[in-house]
Amino acid sequence: MEGPEGFSFTNEEEISHLLDDYSDTDAGNDLDDNNNAHTSNDRLDLSRDRVEDVKRRMKMLTALAAIGGFLFGYDTGVISGALPALKRYMDLSITQQEIIVSSTVLSAFVASLVGGSINSNYGRKFTILLASSIFTIGALMMGLSWDFNSLVVGRIVIGIGIGFASLTTPIYIAEVAEPKMRGTLVTINGLLICAGQFAAGMVDGVMDIVDEENGWRVMLGAAAIPSIVMFVGFQYLPESPRWLVMHGRKEEAGMVLKSVRETDREAVEELNEIIHVCSVMEVMDRTDNEETSFIEDDNDNDDSSGRAVELENLESISPYIEDIGNNAFPSTSRSRWTALKS
Repeated sequence: MEGPEGFSFTNEEEISHLLDDYSDTDAGNDLDDNNNAHTSNDRLDLSRDRVEDVKRRMKMLTALAAIGGFLFGYDTGVISGALPALKRYMDLSITQQEIIVSSTVLSAFVASLVGGSINSNYGRKFTILLASSIFTIGALMMGLSWDFNSLVVGRIVIGIGIGFASLTTPIYIAEVAEPKMRGTLVTINGLLICAGQFAAGMVDGVMDIVDEENGWRVMLGAAAIPSIVMFVGFQYLPESPRWLVMHGRKEEAGMVLKSVRETDREAVEELNEIIHVCSVMEVMDRTDNEETSFIEDDNDNDDSSGRAVELENLESISPYIEDIGNNAFPSTSRSRWTALKS
C-alpha cells in the first residue's frame, strides 16, 4: 500500500526479504529426516548465540547510558566544591564566580535548542559521539585553565556537551534498546545523574584535602576519563533504526534491528511498525504545511474552497489515524471513528 511521498507501507514479506539476505539461520525445506534433526540443533545453537550477543549489546548500552547520565551529573555538580579553591587560586570576585557557574547552564540551554536539529539531520550516534568529544575537550580545558577567561571558555564547552548529551542519549536509548528494557535504561540514565553529582561532591572533598592549592584541576579534569570511555564504547553500537528509516535507509535499519533483537520476527515487526509510524507522521506534516499555506492565502480564496482543502486533507490521513487509534484503543470501533470524522 502506498503511503505519502518518500515512504511506502512495507508488508511483512517485503521486510523479511530485507532481513533474509543477512540471516544466518535459514534452512532448506527439502532436507531429509536426519539432516532436519542436525539442522535443528544448529539453528538452536545459532539462536542461543544470537540471544547472548544481544544481551551483551544491551549490557554495553546499559553501561554507556549510565556513563552518559554520570557525566551530566558530575559536570553540573563538580563546580560547587571546586569554586572555593578557584576563588583562592584566581582571586575571583563574586561576579566572576557567578559567571563561572552560570556559563555552563546557559550554554547547555542553548545547545539543547540546536541539538534536536543535529541529531535529526546527522544521527543520534553521531550526536552522542560529538557530545563525548566535547565533554573531553571541555574537561581538559578546565583542568588546564590558567585564568578566569580560559576557565569560562572550558565551562561553556562542557555546557555544550551537556546540552547535546542530555537531549540525545535518552532518545537513542528508547530507539535502540529492547522494548522490555527501555524504561529501565532511561531510569538508569536518570539515576546516574544523581550518582554523578554525589561522586563530584566526594571528589571535591577528597582533593581539597589532598591538594588544597591545585586539587581543583583534578576535580574539573577528571570528567575526561568517563567521556573517553563513552566515546570509545559508542563506536561499537549501531545507529538508531528509527533515524535510518526516517532517512530512507530501510535495509540498514533492518540489519540494525536484527543485531539488537533476539529473533527475526521481533526485528520484522518493529521495522514494520517504524515504517508505518514514519509514514503517518510524514502525511500529518504535509497536511500541516498545506493548512499553513491555506491560511497565508486566505485573502485570495473563499471559505468554501478552504473547507474543501481541509476535508481533502482529513480524508487523506484518516486511514492512517484510524489504524493508530485502533492499535492504541482496541475497544474503539470503526463506527465510532466514522462518527468522529463526520
